[in-house]
Amino acid sequence: MDEVILPLNARMMTPLKPDIRGLYVDGDMVIAFFDASATVRNGTPYKNTYTWYLRISDDKIVEAAAFFDSLEFNDFWSRVSPAE
Repeated sequence: MDEVILPLNARMMTPLKPDIRGLYVDGDMVIAFFDASATVRNGTPYKNTYTWYLRISDDKIVEAAAFFDSLEFNDFWSRVSPAE
């Protein structure tokens, strides 16, 4: 949270808006495949495609892994400073 999610949100002018492409369930594993977009602090758009792999136990997420376009993310991360 401290290393990625909070600094990511601090770079956004608007919240990330997901557009779900698919949700898949196999036993205790849920996979979310989605595009996300937002406007960043410098007024430019941010768009990326994600997959989240979530292991569920007792109706709670107990394990998570996320994959995304790292080139798009790194470009965004380096060109937009977080709000102070």
